[in-house]
Amino acid sequence: MHAGKRVIVTGAAGGLGKAIAGLLVAQGAKVVVVDLRQEAVNTAANELGGSTKGVFGYALDVADEAAAALCVTQSITWLGGIDGLVNCAGIVLHADPLAISRADWTRQFEVNLFGAYELARLVAKQMIVDGIHGAIVNIASEAGKKGHVDSMAYSASKAALINLTRTLAEALAPYDINVNCVCPGGMSTPMLREVAAVYSGITQTPADDVFAQMQSATLGRHTEPREVARVASFLLSDEAMMIRGQAVNADAGDTPY
Repeated sequence: MHAGKRVIVTGAAGGLGKAIAGLLVAQGAKVVVVDLRQEAVNTAANELGGSTKGVFGYALDVADEAAAALCVTQSITWLGGIDGLVNCAGIVLHADPLAISRADWTRQFEVNLFGAYELARLVAKQMIVDGIHGAIVNIASEAGKKGHVDSMAYSASKAALINLTRTLAEALAPYDINVNCVCPGGMSTPMLREVAAVYSGITQTPADDVFAQMQSATLGRHTEPREVARVASFLLSDEAMMIRGQAVNADAGDTPY
């Protein structure tokens, strides 16, 4: 499906991002694995085959505007161009909805929204220069549609990412660059374990019990990163060119719109 394609995947050292990167590599793509810590990206890149398979690791805080530009430049050097981008990097900070600090609001928007926009902007400009009809996939969340009281800022940032996806799709349509986003639900990932630990402290319920409850009501289990990765892979493909500017739910039907 992606033979010869060149893709940047952020948040790719673990969880969903790594599942997406791994699937793309298995489907023939060359991938730059981007995440916050150098050791983690090196490990992930090596596990996915390393440079001999066209997999490279780059450490980046996506909230750093200047560093994001360097990342895209280096990725182009490694890959020879860019056909796709998956913005999967994200953070969630929990707080009382009436006591969220400005710093926590700012940090979550810098990573979840501003960082995603900056990378999308830079990648899209390169695609336009090279005449590439590529695709960008943003990883939002069901929280961006439904909202969660104890992660208000995170929910708002993901809602904004959904809106950005819609408007960026329209802006890039004249260049035949496709933009969509995926809205996962409760995935079996380290991030969801961290969320469960936070809610455990709030509710005084064992973290394992909280985690067990954070599953799809219709599926009767957590979704797996590899399942959501298939959705992202499809939206990157030429077969998805008729799907534009959409926020595709990947939560086994828990979100009804």
